[in-house]
Amino acid sequence: MFFAKHKKESVVLMTALLIIAYIGRFTNLIWLFDVSMIAIAIIGGLPLVFRAVGALKFKIISIELLVSIAVISALAIGEYSEAGIVVWLFSVGDLLEEITLKKTRKSIQDLVDMAPKTALKIESPSDRSFEEVDIDEIEKGDYLLVKTGSQIPVDGQVVAGNGHVDQASITGESKPSHKEIGSSVFAGTILSSGTLVVQAEKVGEDTTFGRLIELVEEAQDSQTKTQRFIDRFSQYYTPLVLLLSIIVGLITKDLRLAITILVLGCPGALVIGVPISTVAGIGSAAKRGMIAKGSAALDELTKIDTFVFDKTGTLTTGQPSVGKVVNINGDQNENLKILASIEHESNHPLAKAILDYWQKDDVYPVSDSQIIDGRGIQAVVNQHSVLVGNERLLNEAGIETTTDQLSKTSSHVLLAVDHELRLVLEVSDQLRPGAKAALDNLRKIKDYRLILLSGDNQAAAENMVADLNFNEVRGDLLPVDKAAAIKQLQSDGHQVAFVGDGINDSPALSVADLGIAIGSGTEAAIDVADIILVNSSPAQLPIAVRHAQKTMHNMYENIAIALLTVLLLFIGLFTGYIYMASGMLVHELSILIVILNGMRLIRRN
Repeated sequence: MFFAKHKKESVVLMTALLIIAYIGRFTNLIWLFDVSMIAIAIIGGLPLVFRAVGALKFKIISIELLVSIAVISALAIGEYSEAGIVVWLFSVGDLLEEITLKKTRKSIQDLVDMAPKTALKIESPSDRSFEEVDIDEIEKGDYLLVKTGSQIPVDGQVVAGNGHVDQASITGESKPSHKEIGSSVFAGTILSSGTLVVQAEKVGEDTTFGRLIELVEEAQDSQTKTQRFIDRFSQYYTPLVLLLSIIVGLITKDLRLAITILVLGCPGALVIGVPISTVAGIGSAAKRGMIAKGSAALDELTKIDTFVFDKTGTLTTGQPSVGKVVNINGDQNENLKILASIEHESNHPLAKAILDYWQKDDVYPVSDSQIIDGRGIQAVVNQHSVLVGNERLLNEAGIETTTDQLSKTSSHVLLAVDHELRLVLEVSDQLRPGAKAALDNLRKIKDYRLILLSGDNQAAAENMVADLNFNEVRGDLLPVDKAAAIKQLQSDGHQVAFVGDGINDSPALSVADLGIAIGSGTEAAIDVADIILVNSSPAQLPIAVRHAQKTMHNMYENIAIALLTVLLLFIGLFTGYIYMASGMLVHELSILIVILNGMRLIRRN
């Protein structure tokens, strides 16, 4: 239908006809008034009828059906002005709803629009002769030139140049980040100063930015329990209004009253109020670097009473360094070479720390490598059977690990060759900046129970978080142990959120009532999490909680406004203070109010 596709033009035309109608009325040209009102009813009513019929095909009694019946009935009894004004008000309200919904979704659309479209491809890091190509033509390993003021088109590593990058689109952090050779950069961020040559590691939808867009778009389609209830409620409420109208009409013989009930009973504000709040909440969270995989995640976050944290990479930077090296047996240099050979096959943070300490490319070939979940790695190196991991791994293999030379409050990496303990490294990590402040701010919001579950030994875990005042710290845990601990908390009646970053955290993230992943974590953790803190800062956690509370509170406000409006309209109708046209005006105003109320979530950003 032409009028359905051109809502704005239709409303303008109907408004002009409304002005003509009242000119006719004031000049005693009643025929002009009636013709104009009938024209308004037809122009605005036909799309309503078609939408109502479309809904009926799916056995849905829609708001449009109520209004369509009311308008047709009003025309049938000669109430042309009522029919025209009701249609005009409904059409204006429908247009405003569409405009404001688009505006509400703009924060999400802004993300989509920011996605890079082209890139400057070069042949080598030293080359400055570039070819501008479509982003879809870029492949992993390609070299790209990024100039000042340009978007970085891929996730990758800086191989030449330096500069400052605005990463607000990814992390929500406005302060530019300095980048140099070896630094990681993200697609969609802006090079505010300098020149960079970036080697592509992830392109297109696989980039961090691409995945964020995908997650936010998917989130819009999810629903809270409240939203699902409202949808079910409207399915039953609308037919009840129709039935009430018929009963009142039959009893009172007052067709006008029956028609008015149809108009006033429309649950428009109720239907639109909840999605407005959730879409606005998800969109504004995304702009602040917090990706909620649906409004249900925000709802669940408001119900949490226990936060359980992983340690390494979550509360710490995940960038450990080797401290003390204790050589137990054999040549230390040879032992380090064997250790580096195995770690060369791993992308674990500890592996990077060990390779940084070794600082040589001289390694042995590795075969039969196998990861032992939560313990370490076993492999064959230079024809020797090798175990690398924690004390638990070696003890289970029957290898004695006790030594007085090791600090009990540090993390250890142990090397065993041919069933003999050879080498022990003490490895240290640093707490993320703002970790203590983040937990303190959480406690200010609510008396949360805060628990740390770590794979590290008990003493090391307690020592690292000594100043964070956890209610409970548990070390020496495997991934399955963390998941079991969360299940136990749930069976004790707690609503549990788990905050983690690694592939080892996936079981815990999955079983928790709410999984929260650090943005710098593994893809496995991010995939199973419900909320992602993009800039990897614990400081985002209390912000996310407050934002979720504001979003859900806004939703409940809209529900209250909608129900109160319907109640007051019916009271006004049966007491003689509200009529069809005035009731429709109040109804449309209530829709506008819930829309504006929902948009407050965006303005707060």
